[in-house]
Amino acid sequence: MEKETLKLVNVMRRIARAANYAVWTNSTPQTNQFCVEQYNRVLARLTELEPSLAGLFTSLANDASPEVTRIAAREVLAYFESDLPEVGWTFERPLFRGCHPRRGRVNYVPVTCD
Repeated sequence: MEKETLKLVNVMRRIARAANYAVWTNSTPQTNQFCVEQYNRVLARLTELEPSLAGLFTSLANDASPEVTRIAAREVLAYFESDLPEVGWTFERPLFRGCHPRRGRVNYVPVTCD
């Protein structure tokens, strides 16, 4: 995969994360509009680099919700999934962050660092 395409896919991943955050925090309409605009710009450039995307993905309306933006960005990422490096390109979160379990969990198994 071309270096610019990898960079744009990384930006698309961050747009999906930002839209996800916007959903959770009930963010302002300006935040939602920014995510949509960025998605549309990145999709346009990716379409220039990969013309086959034009028939598969469309740009979003300016008033699209952050949920729709998140879903659309993840769909574009799924298209590139098989070409991405294995490490660091997943949406799955680890059960524990760092070297300790989450606070307040009942009957947890301690996690050790390797």
